[in-house]
Amino acid sequence: MNPAVRVPARVDPWVVAVVGLALVAVTAILLPLFLDAEVAPLAKAGIAVMWFGAVGLTLGMSLPVRYQLEGPGFTVRAGLLTLRFAYRDIVRADRVISPLSGPAWSLVRVRLALDGGGWIEVAPRDREGFLRALAARAPHLRPSTRGLADRERVRGAPAAKARGVRR
Repeated sequence: MNPAVRVPARVDPWVVAVVGLALVAVTAILLPLFLDAEVAPLAKAGIAVMWFGAVGLTLGMSLPVRYQLEGPGFTVRAGLLTLRFAYRDIVRADRVISPLSGPAWSLVRVRLALDGGGWIEVAPRDREGFLRALAARAPHLRPSTRGLADRERVRGAPAAKARGVRR
């Protein structure tokens, strides 16, 4: 069995800067309202909740981002969130550049498509090394034009059509 491997996450400085500027902007907008003596205490409580929601949830759900390939599957840790995926449930691992929300601080990602139809995007620092390590742990995934794929379970795959399998 392969030992657990921690996969460093890719971090694009410009993404960090954009998120940081957004948090500064939220603070700059809400702080004067919070400090205004004419604003009612109940409104100040609402302002505080909005600020802690915006800043706290952003940081609490995104820092730190860690990925790990372990014995039974792949683990994603993003702040307070921990997600685990069994290797057998991964049907595709595609190289993508995506602005969609996900546990990643980069747009250069790998989209893991799952057997049930869902997916998650991760941003390993070494995307090609991650795909090689994933292929070593998930032998049902074979190289494809975009990354890795389980040709038996991917919709519209040539192998499934050749056998007359309907999807």
